[in-house]
Amino acid sequence: MEWWINIVPVLIIGAFAYGAFKQIKESISVVKSVTWDSTNHKRLIVGHYLFSLSYVGFVVALIVNLAVYNYSFPQPYSTANAASMTAFYCLLMMFVAQLGVMPKRQGPNESI
Repeated sequence: MEWWINIVPVLIIGAFAYGAFKQIKESISVVKSVTWDSTNHKRLIVGHYLFSLSYVGFVVALIVNLAVYNYSFPQPYSTANAASMTAFYCLLMMFVAQLGVMPKRQGPNESI
């Protein structure tokens, strides 16, 4: 069952990497479809860029953390702590981009 311990983190990182590629693809489609006319459109484009950048940073931090955990390269313990903190900051930046920068989605206006 030791192979299971090595395979699960790789599968999880693969799933996050697939999500990062999908997010980059979505950001490109948003940039192509939205103009820079209004403030909401600018916030939407900047928010998607920030979200994509932080998502890729999160995946890279997870890969570095896994490499340090598996002793792929000899580093002090501070490297693992730095990779963990980087992953946390990238998650925090993702939440800020999603909840703070991107405008709220507006539904159809219903008049009473």
